[in-house]
Formats: sequence, C-alpha cells, structure tokens
Amino acid sequence: MKLPSFINKIIKPQPAIQEPVMRQPKIGLALGCGGAKALVHMGVIKALEDNNIPIHAISGCSMGAYIGALWASGISADKMIHLAAEMRDKDSFKKLADPAVPPIKGLFYGHKIKDHLKKTIGSPKIQDLDRKFIAIAANLENYQRVVFNSGDLLEAVHASCAMPGIIVPVEVNGVRCVDGGVVDPVPVSALKKYTDVDYIIAVCTTPTLNDLDSDEAIEAVAPEPELDENESTSAWLKSKISSFGKKYNPAAKGNMLDTLRRSLKASQIRIAHDACKKADVAIYPICSDSAWDEYERYEHFISLGAKEALAALDQIKALTAPIANLATDPSEQPKKQPSENS
Repeated sequence: MKLPSFINKIIKPQPAIQEPVMRQPKIGLALGCGGAKALVHMGVIKALEDNNIPIHAISGCSMGAYIGALWASGISADKMIHLAAEMRDKDSFKKLADPAVPPIKGLFYGHKIKDHLKKTIGSPKIQDLDRKFIAIAANLENYQRVVFNSGDLLEAVHASCAMPGIIVPVEVNGVRCVDGGVVDPVPVSALKKYTDVDYIIAVCTTPTLNDLDSDEAIEAVAPEPELDENESTSAWLKSKISSFGKKYNPAAKGNMLDTLRRSLKASQIRIAHDACKKADVAIYPICSDSAWDEYERYEHFISLGAKEALAALDQIKALTAPIANLATDPSEQPKKQPSENS
C-alpha cells in the first residue's frame, strides 16, 4: 500500500544540506598604457601591498606591461619606486637611447631599455613568474592583439612597449608587433579569457569620455599673464627658439609624432572606456596636466596612483570576501590556452 507523501518524508531520512566550501577569490589587476603617466601603477601597487590585497594575476600593455612584469617577477612597490627615482631626469633616459639608423621604421630600437629591465629581473619565462602575467601587443600583419602568457618575458615586454613611430616594431615568431595600447589600452578582457580570476581591478590613465570637453575648454581659455618690457623681450626670444624647435622636432606639438600619438589616443579613449565597464573595480588616476614623457614627475604620478587606489579601497576590499568553491563555478573550469594571436 502506498503511503501518503508526507508520511514518506517523515519515515525516509532526508539528505543533510551541505554547506558550500568557501575559498578566497582570485583577483586580477589590469594595467593600462600611458608612458610616464603609467607610473601611477606603482602607486596603486603600493596601496595594494600596504593593505594586503592579494593579486593573483596581472595583465598589462605598454608601460603597464613593464611595471606589471616587475611586480610579477617579485619586485616590491618600494623597489619599483626606487627604480623610478633613478630615472628622474632626461639625461638618464638618453643613456637608454639606441637610435635607429636610418630612422625609417622608428626613432629607436628599444634594445637598451630591454637590457635595463634584464638587469633588474634577469631573463625569466612568463610561466615561471610569482604571479600569472599577460602582456599585450598589436599584430601589424592582421591588426589583432597578441597575447603573451608564456615564453620570454623580456621579449613580450619589448613588443608591448614598442610605441608606433618611436620604437621600431619588434618581430616575434615572424610577426611584427607594436605597442599593445593600440588594440587593448586596458587589458581587462585578456584576464577574463586567459586566466582563472574571479574579479578584476582595472587601472586606466586614459581620459574618460566625460573628461574630454572640459580638458579642451580649460586649455583654450587659459589667460596669458601680462609681461613688462624686459620679460616681453625674453619671452619673444624664447618663442622664436621654441618655434625653431617645433619646425624640426617631429615630437613637437602639431608635428608628425605628436599627430600620430593624438590620433591613437582618440581611439584608445573609447576602447578603454568599454574595457573598464567590464572590470569589477575601475581606478582612474588621470593626469590631464602632464605629458606622456615627463618621467621626472614620477613622485606626482605615483602619489596620484596611491591616492586613487585608496579612494577605491572599500570597493577593493569587498572583492576579498570568501566565495563558494562550487564544482560548477566557471572560474574552476580549465580555460582555453591562447594562441599567439587572439
């Protein structure tokens, strides 16, 4: 005889509800491009270290790849800041210049910068680093991004930092590569696709869409100070010297390299905007009053990075709360390994 269902439930023991096993989430850090302005990443990293925020994986492009490689190799934020201080003047950078002759593909080869990095971290393989690491470059042959998550770290960073028009394109396995900021200025999606992170913190030095109009307006209406006769003569002489320099300096405002850089930035702003929307926390240490090559202002950049990271600290700490370690959790599933082009 079939018993009523409620009696079956009473007689038949019900399985105990198992509490899910908890684990610490894996947090990724996406570091964007920006030249000297990207030194803000050191300030962000310093704030993360000081507050014991565990970072499982790092992705970077251009200067973000350089700084990310240092940290993934075990170099502390304090050590990185010390390295930045050693490059505080333009004479220090002149020592790293290796002019390309003739300057057809770029002004410099970038080999001395690569050797300078080697003195600090040696010649490690990406897969052997303390943290998971991804460097992004751009493939000039098919216009795709190149994802480096294994192989020679120095070669990956060199390719990622090859600024178009400045550094000669870097050939890797027969592929011509340039600055990763061209295709992926804040590499959030690469971390999502090629690592097992649960959350991502993005650091963007590129102006937001909301910043554009205000920056141009401030620059356009800035008043000129009144000068006395002696100052006026001096200013006239300086303006003539400056005008001469602008005519023959390809990087001067309005000239070839400046035009190229600004054109790239115009596209980067929108790509970076979309990338940061995919991050769990986005930090914007933006220096609208600085140039990309002002490495002597390293203290200002680092301080700004730390300030913005600390402002977002409550959001960042929220990412460290334990999460369920479920077998069906996508983050626990093996991910497809990338090919060179993605």
